[in-house]
Amino acid sequence: MDELLSTLKKWRKEVADREGIELFRVVANKTLEEIAEKKPKTKEDFLKINGIKEKKFDKYGYELLKIINDEKEIKENITGEDRVYTINEYLGFLNREFFKYHSRVKGEISSFKIQGSAIYFSLKDSVKEGVLDCFMWWRNYEICALEIEVGMEVIVEGMPNIYVPNGRFNFSVNTIELVGEGALKLAYDKLKKKLTAEGLLAVERKKTIPELPEKIGLITSETGAVIHDFLTNIGKYGFKIKFFNSRVEGQLAIKDLLKAIEYFKNQDIDVLVIIRGGGSFESLQAFNNEVLVRKIAEFEKPVICGIGHDKDIPLSALAADLLVSTPTAVTTVLNRSWETLINDLSVYQNTLVAEFESVLEKQNYSLQTLMASLLKIFDYMYNFFENLKHMTQNYLIKIEYEIKDAKQLLKDSLKNIIIKWEEIIRSNEKYLENIDNSLKLYDPTRQLKLGYSIVKKQGKVLKSKKQAKLADELEILLVDGTINTKINKIN
Repeated sequence: MDELLSTLKKWRKEVADREGIELFRVVANKTLEEIAEKKPKTKEDFLKINGIKEKKFDKYGYELLKIINDEKEIKENITGEDRVYTINEYLGFLNREFFKYHSRVKGEISSFKIQGSAIYFSLKDSVKEGVLDCFMWWRNYEICALEIEVGMEVIVEGMPNIYVPNGRFNFSVNTIELVGEGALKLAYDKLKKKLTAEGLLAVERKKTIPELPEKIGLITSETGAVIHDFLTNIGKYGFKIKFFNSRVEGQLAIKDLLKAIEYFKNQDIDVLVIIRGGGSFESLQAFNNEVLVRKIAEFEKPVICGIGHDKDIPLSALAADLLVSTPTAVTTVLNRSWETLINDLSVYQNTLVAEFESVLEKQNYSLQTLMASLLKIFDYMYNFFENLKHMTQNYLIKIEYEIKDAKQLLKDSLKNIIIKWEEIIRSNEKYLENIDNSLKLYDPTRQLKLGYSIVKKQGKVLKSKKQAKLADELEILLVDGTINTKINKIN
């Protein structure tokens, strides 16, 4: 599925390029994914896929079926002898067949008009009779950035087409370019003068190439020796290269280059690099396109152009922030600050080592001086502590004798304390005995043993009948217990 999807996406890009439209207008991503997954065999299968309607199938169905299935079988199903077409189907079939005749045609412009979002012109053969009616979308014409006039000799690139509503045959033009070095040089000089007057090529507006660039946006063709030379000569300094594959020759290259610049607008890069090998003045015309030149000049990040050229430097290179003669020279520019840094680091390393050795030598001398001073201090401290040791020993002997005397004194004091404590205890025992006798004498319960009792009301001793009332609850304490009762009568 992945391989088929990749093939379908490549086909879509080719169609978008030849028709001059965005990719999604050909077929949406989700539709391509569904086609790759389901691999439809017939028109009916295709019409079941989301995004494929009758009109879309009439335009691209045959090409898609060819990619997915056996071309011979498809052709027999679609173009068999017994097949009867409607006019719309037949013209659609012819236009699909015309896709194979994508061509470049040279001629002289004999008429020209702008109508709506398209231009219409005729080309006539400059040698023999013959006229070709041409049609071109205004958007594609703007990208070509040419002001065509009647009488100009041009080369147009595109394919035959029949306009279905009226059956008129014309040539659907994708790109248009001038013929002859003289005409190209005239257009080059005119555009260069215009851009110079605007200050677009001025040195003052050029951005500085950053020191130690890391993230590089690269625009060139994935085929050929140019990209190989670039990747071979770029230094091993940890560059992060984002690559956009683009045509770099012919008018079709303009659209690719514009898409590439648009892509890198949203990428995190330090510098944008555009490279291609050398070539004739005619082969470099894509880089003299006004739209492309302005896009390069307006790009936010610095742009380096390494486009091989002779005497007439491409205007895109003149508009870039730095132009060099070859792709290899671009790598020299990108490597230079890193190589300088490494050389500087080497110099700094040698300087640092020399400085370190000098400092180390000075510190070694200071250390030797310090060590001599420390040895004197240590000798003084040793003698001091030796004297202190003897003094301490003498004090310890003295303390030992004093501790012995203190122990004897403590022993004698303890004996005296014990004697005094025994006397105090005997005195206190006598005192407590007297207290006990007094308590026994005055103890209220003593009377209870003699036959008396104690009457309490709510925990208080009842001393008078005035304290009592009928129905009061009383507690009577006897020698061997208590009696609870109520007052029935007071006398």
